[in-house]
Amino acid sequence: MDKKITEQDIKDFFKQNLSKEIVEELCLPINLNNIDEFIDPFIIYLRELKRWNKAYNLTAIEEEKEIVIKHFIDSILYVYFIKDKSLTIADVGSGAGFPGIPIAIVRPDLKIKLIEPSWKKCAFLKNIKRKLELKNVEIIESKAEEVSEKFDIVVSRALWSIKDFMKNCSHLLKERGFFLISKSLKIEEELKNLPSELKIEIKEFSLPEVFNFSKESKRFIIKIEDARFRD
Repeated sequence: MDKKITEQDIKDFFKQNLSKEIVEELCLPINLNNIDEFIDPFIIYLRELKRWNKAYNLTAIEEEKEIVIKHFIDSILYVYFIKDKSLTIADVGSGAGFPGIPIAIVRPDLKIKLIEPSWKKCAFLKNIKRKLELKNVEIIESKAEEVSEKFDIVVSRALWSIKDFMKNCSHLLKERGFFLISKSLKIEEELKNLPSELKIEIKEFSLPEVFNFSKESKRFIIKIEDARFRD
């Protein structure tokens, strides 16, 4: 942590910005009057991310409060479409663990595999798994194209265009599986390039506007079913 800001400051900030509306929409099992247990793992995560980032270049976002908004809260928005329990999830191109690790923290019933080809990032992910004692997380050091296992849900944070993501990762989906993809702006053009027979649902969220990045505060979580790739 920077000397200018304490862990308690970050906890307080997290509490202020995890709105009642988000908690209710995501059906998170949180008592907003006592959420320290929910936040504590994220404080450890933030501490380790800051420490490792100096040598491993894990994220371009370095300001603590911005990490809380753009990485932590942003990542748990995926849970909106994850209603069932005990599902298997692949986080493709997991990088520093987004969105897979935050999802694993808030939904310990889910089985999540983080697919990441970089050994440096995988080393960080293994460290976080150990630090947070995340028994529901596994790390796969590989490119998505080389993984043969199939999952109920495959998630991504703008790794490719939607069409390219489907093309490269549809082999990871079980027969009734679906994609969850996060996008900010300019999603309309991408959606136009998708097959018309796909079943698509979109949920729009507004992240807290605390850094004057109002245009980037819009988040769209896109659920795509019948997502076997077609040219």
